[in-house]
Amino acid sequence: MAGLLGKPPVTDDQRRAHDRHDWRVVAAVLGMLALYLYLFTHAADYLGLPRPEPLARSLGLNIPHVFDGSHNVSSNVVITLTQRFDTNDDERMVFLLLLAAAFLSAYFLPLAWKQPALIFWSLVAVWLLYGSRVLAALLGAQLLVYLVLHPRRGDGWVAALTGLAFHWAFWWPAGALEPGLAGAVLVAAGAAALHGLVLRPLLARETSARVLRTLAVQSAIVTVTLGAVGEALTGRAWSLPLGILLFFWQWERLILYHVDYKDGRIPRRLSLTRFLAVFWNPAVIPNWNWGVSIGQGYAHVHDNFLAEDKNRLALAGVKLLGVALLYLIFWNWGRHLAVDFFEGLGIPVFNARTRSMVSHFVAGGEVSTPSVLATTFLDLARWTMLWAGVVHFKVAIWRILGFRMEPYMDRPWLATDLATFWRRFTFHYREFLVRAFYYPVFFRYFRNHPRLRVLAATLAAAGLGNLVWGHMTERLYYRGLEMENLLYVLGTWPYFLLLALGIAFSQIVLLRRRRRRPWTRDAWLLKDILAAWATLQYFALIHIFARPVPGSTLGDLTRLFLRGFGIEMG
Repeated sequence: MAGLLGKPPVTDDQRRAHDRHDWRVVAAVLGMLALYLYLFTHAADYLGLPRPEPLARSLGLNIPHVFDGSHNVSSNVVITLTQRFDTNDDERMVFLLLLAAAFLSAYFLPLAWKQPALIFWSLVAVWLLYGSRVLAALLGAQLLVYLVLHPRRGDGWVAALTGLAFHWAFWWPAGALEPGLAGAVLVAAGAAALHGLVLRPLLARETSARVLRTLAVQSAIVTVTLGAVGEALTGRAWSLPLGILLFFWQWERLILYHVDYKDGRIPRRLSLTRFLAVFWNPAVIPNWNWGVSIGQGYAHVHDNFLAEDKNRLALAGVKLLGVALLYLIFWNWGRHLAVDFFEGLGIPVFNARTRSMVSHFVAGGEVSTPSVLATTFLDLARWTMLWAGVVHFKVAIWRILGFRMEPYMDRPWLATDLATFWRRFTFHYREFLVRAFYYPVFFRYFRNHPRLRVLAATLAAAGLGNLVWGHMTERLYYRGLEMENLLYVLGTWPYFLLLALGIAFSQIVLLRRRRRRPWTRDAWLLKDILAAWATLQYFALIHIFARPVPGSTLGDLTRLFLRGFGIEMG
C-alpha cells in the first residue's frame, strides 16, 4: 500500500543536505519572475520601459490575440474575485513581488523557518489582495478544522484565536475600536471555554468525534447540498462570505488530508505550523479555484519538501514557468489559427466551443459529422491550452519554493489509451479521485474478480466521485447554491458514466495483454498515432453530455454524440 501512495519520506538531515545555495539559481528564478512582471503587469511603467505590445511592434512582431487593452500580454493567471486593485495587472504585480520574497525566504532561511515563512507570506498575500476580513474568515475556518482533527491539551489559545478570527471577520464593528476590543476579549475567553467544556469532551468520544471529523472534512459538500435544498424550499439562495468560499474551495485538499489522517500518515499531535503548511502556500493563491488538488494532502506536501536538491527543484520550476509562459502567450492565438483553418475548409467549428455547437443543434441547425469531430477536438485543445498555462504556473511555484511536485499534466496527447490519458491529463485531480474513491472500493469489493474490481472502483472514482465531489460542488460555488445548478450538474451524468466506462475498459484491456512500449519506432507506430487520436477524440466527444444548454434533452445530446460517429438518428 505504501508503494501505491508515494515515495518514502525524507528526513530532516536529508533536507539539510539538499539545502545548498547557488546564486546562479537564485538569479534564474528572479529573472523569470521579472519577465512575468514585465509581460503581465504594469512594471514597465515604473521602470520607464515600453509596454510589451509597443516593444513587440517595434521588433516587427505583430501576433494577434496576444495583448490586452493595457498593451500588456493578456494572461489567464489572475487573483480570483478580488476587487482591491484597479486591474488584474496590479493584482499580479503584488502577487509576483510577494512570491519573490517567499522564494528568497524559503531558499535562504534555516530549515526550521522555511515553511513558517511560506505561511507568513501567504497570509500577507491574502491580506493585501483580499483584506483582513477575508483573511480572518479563511484562517478561522482552518483553525477550527485543526481543533477538530488534532485535539490536544493546551490548545485553548488556538480556540481563542479561532474565535477572534471569526469575530473580526463577521462581527467586529467597523471604526469602533474600543467596543470591538472589549468584545474581542469576551469572544476569545468564550471560545476557549467552549473548546474546553464542549468540543474537547465530544472529541474524546469516538462516535461523536467521527461525526465532527466528517462534518469538518465534508463541510463543502454538506453546505452546497443544504444550500441547494434550502433554496428550493424557501426560494432564497445562500450567500457565502468570500473568506469561507476560499476555505470551501480547498475541499479536495482537505479530503486528501483526511485520507492521510485515516491512513495514519499524520502525527496525531501535529503542530499548528505543520498543519497550516498544507493549506497556506503562495502557490494556491493565484486562480485558487483552478487545480485545487495540486499539492494534495499532508503526506504529499510534507514528504516532498526538499526531497531532493533545492537547486534542481528550483530550476525545474523555472523550466516549467517557461512552458507556462508559452501557453499563456500563445494559447488564444493558436485557438484562432485552428478555427480559421477549419472554417477555411468549410467545416464550421463554432469558435472551438462545444456548447455553441450544442446550442446550434438544439435550435434546429444542421451539424455534420466532420463538424462534430472538429469542434469537440478543438474545444478540448482550447481548454487544455488554457488550463495548462495556469496549472503549469502553479506547479512551478511549488517547485521554486522547494517542493518536489509532479506536473498537473504531462504530454496527454501522447496517451494511446484512456487510462493513461487520464493520468497524464490531470495527475493531481486523478490522485484525489483514486485515493478518496478508487482505493476504498478496489481493496474492499470483488477481490476474486479482477475485472469487476477495476470496473466498480473506476465507476466509484471517475464516475460518482468525479460527478458529486468533483463537479457538483464546483458548479454550485461558481453559479450559486441553487437547486437549478444542482440539477444541471446531475443532468450531466452520461459524461461521467462514459468517462468511467472508457477508463475501466482501457484498464481491463491492459490487464489482459502484455504491451509493447508506445511510440516505439517500429511497424506499429501508425497504430500508436491512430490510438492517440481515438483516445483524444473520444474524450472530446463525450463532453457533448457535459455541455447541455437550456432546452436540450438527453435525446438531443445523444443524437449529436452519435453523429460524431456518422450515425444519424431522428
